[in-house]
Amino acid sequence: MPLVPAALAAQGRTTTLDVVLRPVREGGAEVTALEVRATLAGPAALGTGAPFSVRAPITYASIRGIADAIENLLLRDAAGVVPLSQQDDEADPAGFPYYRHWRATRTVQPPIEISYRARVPSTGGGGPQFAAIAHAGGFSGAGSGFLVLPEDPGEARIRVRWDLRDLGAGSIAVATFGEGDFELQDEPAMLMQGYYMAGPLGRYPATGSANGFSATWLGQPRFDPEREMEWTAEAYTYLHGFFRDTTRAPFRVFLRVLPGVTGYAGTALRNSFMLGAPAPGADTLGRAPRETLVHELVHHWAVGLQGSQSANTWFAEGLATHYSRLLTMRAGLDSVGAYGRSLNATARSYYTSAARNLSADSIGRLGFSDEIARRMPYLRGALYFADLDARIRVASAGRRTLDDVLIPLFQRIRGGESVGPSGWLELITQELGASARAQFEAVILRGETIVPASDGFGPCFERRPAKFPGAAAGTIDGYEWVRVSAVPDERCGAW
Repeated sequence: MPLVPAALAAQGRTTTLDVVLRPVREGGAEVTALEVRATLAGPAALGTGAPFSVRAPITYASIRGIADAIENLLLRDAAGVVPLSQQDDEADPAGFPYYRHWRATRTVQPPIEISYRARVPSTGGGGPQFAAIAHAGGFSGAGSGFLVLPEDPGEARIRVRWDLRDLGAGSIAVATFGEGDFELQDEPAMLMQGYYMAGPLGRYPATGSANGFSATWLGQPRFDPEREMEWTAEAYTYLHGFFRDTTRAPFRVFLRVLPGVTGYAGTALRNSFMLGAPAPGADTLGRAPRETLVHELVHHWAVGLQGSQSANTWFAEGLATHYSRLLTMRAGLDSVGAYGRSLNATARSYYTSAARNLSADSIGRLGFSDEIARRMPYLRGALYFADLDARIRVASAGRRTLDDVLIPLFQRIRGGESVGPSGWLELITQELGASARAQFEAVILRGETIVPASDGFGPCFERRPAKFPGAAAGTIDGYEWVRVSAVPDERCGAW
């Protein structure tokens, strides 16, 4: 019996997933669907479960009807067409992800060919930026918005190829995982955690990257995209240093201009984020929504705690809100005045919100079904972290700050360590004693009103009582932070 070389033997044991993505226009100006062909091969391709199955989200973070847009799903193996049954997960009224599963009703033998069409609408795009949308002669969206993927095959060598023959001349494709065709070694489900964009794309820089940063856009936004992505690249470089990141993994920003949307929404995924933007109009802006851009950048380093996403939103979103305005001021990329306007907008939104005193459990149950409640963890978390920073500075006589607690924590999490809310409580209790746990349980868990320290936003601002307009011509008591004129801007930025 001939010996098999070790490299070939290892290759034979490897699970592979080869995917071809073809946007189709069917004679019109806009993409109407994505035709997807995939081949899953290798002895481990069937995973540990039986029967073999594939799945797509029915709803993903409030984006509904994804699985309903899948047409002509067909699975084949050596024996021919694989008959399928269909099973839907129980619906989640809060809008969190649940799936449709297509299960083989007979034994299958790899290689398995999977083909289907995913209809792509030309409207939508508000809220989380996961939906696949056709616009500006191309398409954009997250993998969760159009992919049907095999369940439980384990890690695979994944190869994705684009077929752009139905798009206009000069069209290109970019994904979170690479420009044009790409490969990665991961579980197939990772393909859902990336963004995809194809068509007549703009790019910054024109080639290569700026310290690992690059951006692509589809459509013309209300601002100069090259200039604003250059600014975003500067912010990325500053944050890369602030968070003590020693890696140079590529980071990509995707900007899509969508018809019919009126505001800006950003959503971060692995090593990337997508910003949805309205088309140009009478209110054309001189610059991009820079705080939103930095908010999504911060998510790359200020990673979340282990556990339920709905229960821990206060951490990731509160920190992104807190750091996005603070670090742009420190970097000299925005003014002290802009910092003050942003923190006061957060304070005003918090004190006037009907969800201000909802518990964390109540907010988690509402999920994406109540936009006012969904925003509360952003506001509450940001005020909590500002106050926590002030308390740590006082307790350590100025020797330690919130940064000294968080940056090592982020490095541990990004290194693979699992840290949940109990680990967070342990850290801050070491800094502040039992009062840290008491504040966390009162403000974050039970939803009691927080009043951050007067100097919680640095030496350039002080807290004062304020009355905000309320319902039925009434007023709501709260607080605002007023600029201390005697403190120079330089000290604000150095704080």
